[in-house]
Amino acid sequence: MKGALVLPLVAAGCATTSAASQAPGRALLDDVVSIDVHSHPALFQTYSRSTIDEHARAIESGKLGGAFLAAVGDSAALSIRNGTPYAAREPAPGALFASAWRQLDVLDGHARTLGMRRILRGADLAAATAARGRVAIMSVEGADFLEGRIEHVQRAYDRGVRSIQLVHYRVNELGDIQTEAPVHNGLTPFGRDVVLEMNRLGMLIDLAHAPFPVVKGAVETSTRPMLVSHTNIEDYTRYARFVSREHARLVAGAGGVLGAWPISIRPASFSTFIDHIKRMVDTVGVEHVAIGTDMAGVNPRSALFTDWAEWPSIPSALLNRGFARQDVARIMGGNVQRLLEVTLG
Repeated sequence: MKGALVLPLVAAGCATTSAASQAPGRALLDDVVSIDVHSHPALFQTYSRSTIDEHARAIESGKLGGAFLAAVGDSAALSIRNGTPYAAREPAPGALFASAWRQLDVLDGHARTLGMRRILRGADLAAATAARGRVAIMSVEGADFLEGRIEHVQRAYDRGVRSIQLVHYRVNELGDIQTEAPVHNGLTPFGRDVVLEMNRLGMLIDLAHAPFPVVKGAVETSTRPMLVSHTNIEDYTRYARFVSREHARLVAGAGGVLGAWPISIRPASFSTFIDHIKRMVDTVGVEHVAIGTDMAGVNPRSALFTDWAEWPSIPSALLNRGFARQDVARIMGGNVQRLLEVTLG
């Protein structure tokens, strides 16, 4: 891809399934506008060489209804260490903001190639759903691009961004992260200001990568429910990016949604991803669970899903596990549609 950005991040593979095994999921997706709540299609080449045209063909085949298309707000600061991104440098003033804007330019073009209509308010989602059109929710992973300036939230909104993830792989002006030692011990005063400004504008706050104290501060501050776009309930691996049941229930208790993430740091198969989803449902209830694949943004050695053409395999597997059809529909898109309608106004 011309002008592609190269960034070492932690990206997603699932084994090709037969048409027969996908059939129940494909039938369900005919009746549901399904949404992937976290993706970076053809934005970075570090872990995925798929072009945006290849993603577009996969989406058509897999009946994906829409996706959050995420720029990375701290990309100019990141390198990789022991397979995990970390903040290796302090960019010059303005560099993080400029980098996010360049990525959003790329993603705007990608949305057009993917046949996705940008969602700017709740009414847009209802209209697109009624027309069976694909949707794009423009987002930024890491509020680092704000560079401590509250007016940049308004600029992002005016640019068409409708979701901002507060933190990523750099301890920033808003709070701490899951993969580094705490510095702020929670959400900072600037972080609270950003939460309130996003509430005022009608933007969806994403709490992925945030440790429990930051999430607690955000829940205490926000007047609207929030999203954790890609995580799982903690398991025997003790992976830092997974969350405790208390953490997940705090978000869900405030009306939020958590995106189950197809990743394992130990050898695993696609069925492990379905295990992740079931454990999330058992923890917070089916009305608070969605799917966040982190498409093209996670190390292939850890990924359990890498191809949107296989999207119907997820609802098929859930139905095969005994989930009710209406509950699978909620997980695949209904829950996040409700969240967007509430938060975008």
